[in-house]
Amino acid sequence: MIDAPRFRAIDQLWLALLRLALVPVVLVGERLVDHPVVHTATFPFWLVAFGAWAATVLALRLRVAPFPVWLGRAEPFVDLAFITALTYASGGPFSETAMAFFALPVLASVRLRPRLTAGWTLGAIGAFVALSIVHPTRGESEATRRTISQVLYLAWIGAAATIVSAVLHRRDAAIAQLALQRERLAAHALASEQRERRRLAQNLHDESVQTLSLARQELSDYHRTSREDAYERTRAAIDETLDQLRGEIFELHPYVLDHAGLPAALRAIADRSAERLGAEVHVAVDPAAAGTRHDELIVVLARELLANAVKHSGAEHVWVSVAADHEQIELEVRDDGAGFDPGARDAALLDGHVGLASSEQRLRSVRGELVVSSAPGAGTVVRAVLPPIG
Repeated sequence: MIDAPRFRAIDQLWLALLRLALVPVVLVGERLVDHPVVHTATFPFWLVAFGAWAATVLALRLRVAPFPVWLGRAEPFVDLAFITALTYASGGPFSETAMAFFALPVLASVRLRPRLTAGWTLGAIGAFVALSIVHPTRGESEATRRTISQVLYLAWIGAAATIVSAVLHRRDAAIAQLALQRERLAAHALASEQRERRRLAQNLHDESVQTLSLARQELSDYHRTSREDAYERTRAAIDETLDQLRGEIFELHPYVLDHAGLPAALRAIADRSAERLGAEVHVAVDPAAAGTRHDELIVVLARELLANAVKHSGAEHVWVSVAADHEQIELEVRDDGAGFDPGARDAALLDGHVGLASSEQRLRSVRGELVVSSAPGAGTVVRAVLPPIG
């Protein structure tokens, strides 16, 4: 399982390292670029203070666990204050340190919160405009041009960072949802396996074993009395046991597929489903779709989708079709039953209905796709699209 707090701690450690690396960058920019020297005497003080702040946060990130929540919330505000002071003390609008304002929306974007990124963009712009207004160079035409240019660049970077944050946020949410769905499927799969084991053990004990015990008793009677009716009862009990065992074996693996091919396997599954559903199940298989590497997956999917129809649809007719062309193989299971709201699939998964979700995961594992079309009272159409045969 992913250790999210640990990954967040590592991310914050990298940000602390970047903050400390900004100190020499600011120093080089201040020394190498010409700028007005008015009100620059406090620059060394602010640079040392910023370096001390960056080193302290890095040390705490390395040594303190958990990191104080209040300090984590204060970090960006302190960064903004230091960048504003350093920019003011190294030339105001003419300062190369002003480039550090770009870091604020970029760093905010990694938190995957678009509103936060947009807020820090506006904060950085506001701080830069404010320091430009109060700086002694205000009113100079060059200072005004540089202020406008910087604001435009900040706005552009902030907008780009906000868009990136929004995209990453959606992707992160989708990944988290997928991970949660897979966890639920794994849990349901384990529970289903246990249920299936119990069902199989119970059926073998209550049906097959009991029937064989009866057959043994009848066989003893026949040996003792030579009565024909005891022999017939013995044969009937053995036949019944064979049917029960064949049924259980078929549930474990559709052996018909190995011996008779895809159409026969789907027909056998359809017949068993028709008995349970009390409906007509029609099967049509394109010969071009049979005998491929997808045969077993098609059988598994068809059995799962037919089981869903048996449990939930109440249909009178179900149609199973498999078609193929040079681009894809498509399995379609369509019924005229009760239908459902496709938007309620997440709620159904929470309730333990994993049929569609497990089928979707199987298809994704081979780069396939599951398409569900349904509405209350309008039946259901499920299409499983598999990749090309070759």
